[in-house]
Amino acid sequence: MSFKFNFGVGDDGEVTNAAITAESSNSDISLPCEALESMAPCEFVPLSIPGVSSTVFDAIYYRGQRLWKRQIDDVQFQLAQQDDMVDGAEDSAIKQAMAEGSSAADVIKGVYEGGLKTWECSMDLLGYLVEHGDELRDALSGARVLEIGCGTGLPSLHILKNMASTSVCLQDYNKDVLELVTIPNVLANAAFSPEDGVMGDSVHAEGDTETCEIDIDFRRTQVLFGAATDRIIGERETPELTSEEAREADARLLERLGVKERCEFIAGDWANIEQEIRTQGREHSFSLVLTSETIYDVDSYAKLHDLLSCVLARPSAQSGSLRVPMALVAAKSIYFGLSGSVLSFQQYVQRRGVFDIASIWQSGGSMGREILRLTWHDSC
Repeated sequence: MSFKFNFGVGDDGEVTNAAITAESSNSDISLPCEALESMAPCEFVPLSIPGVSSTVFDAIYYRGQRLWKRQIDDVQFQLAQQDDMVDGAEDSAIKQAMAEGSSAADVIKGVYEGGLKTWECSMDLLGYLVEHGDELRDALSGARVLEIGCGTGLPSLHILKNMASTSVCLQDYNKDVLELVTIPNVLANAAFSPEDGVMGDSVHAEGDTETCEIDIDFRRTQVLFGAATDRIIGERETPELTSEEAREADARLLERLGVKERCEFIAGDWANIEQEIRTQGREHSFSLVLTSETIYDVDSYAKLHDLLSCVLARPSAQSGSLRVPMALVAAKSIYFGLSGSVLSFQQYVQRRGVFDIASIWQSGGSMGREILRLTWHDSC
């Protein structure tokens, strides 16, 4: 089954449009073991450096600030390189989506959840974090944040850049998305920033847009050879590093990254992730949970609600009013042609009786968008 929405943010950071298609599905309220096995398994994905010589990013602008987001074309280039190196390799979920003629805005249920796209409500959530930056910076000092269905991960990137003592966990259905998009975005914004002026990096401005290319191979040679880089590389028949050298360089670079201890990445279906978190005894460990564009399908409400009730921290008697654990859900008021909506999700949460839910931000206009806040109900 596939979905297409009529919104999204293009590679240049602008909101774009796409057609809408949808097919109905059956509800999965009860999830036996065999059902869990058929969904994407929970997998913890390590922070890693992309296996390419450089990566290309577009600027996303928001309220006077800037984040870097990897170009979809650059992702496709890396996938093509991997195909050339590994014959007969199994197609990734992203490649399957592209092979079916789907754009980055598509959702193919059970295969690909649209993680290449920067969704419009993700920008709303980012804007809310910026607007309430001072308040949240105090509240989240030393705290852990989880972004569910992160995709490009812009809200988490903002936290990494602006809240030095806060750690983030980024979750997406697809491991491919985390490896090809989310992790490169984290590195570009919190570790390999082009603003650092590293030789080999380049930033191109054209009109109101900016593109940067981060030279990963330059960093690899510097960490391996230091001041002797030019001499050692110059003495070779070809300047490329061997695969063994690249692996050693990546390991050294990762050890030096200040962001390594502040990030965690989890792939898989929400039900399997909830099960794994409970198995590990890590319930109620996130003071803030963020998610956007994840309530378009009523069939997903139960799994999302159960995951939220598993991961959201409990209120502490020592916590001040600023440290009340909460989940922020950014969504369109109505998803035309689909089953989900803000109202139906609010009604579902109220029926469950676990959380209090309130709309704390509205965009206005005919195509309304909202941000919902979930906090523990007093009796829970």
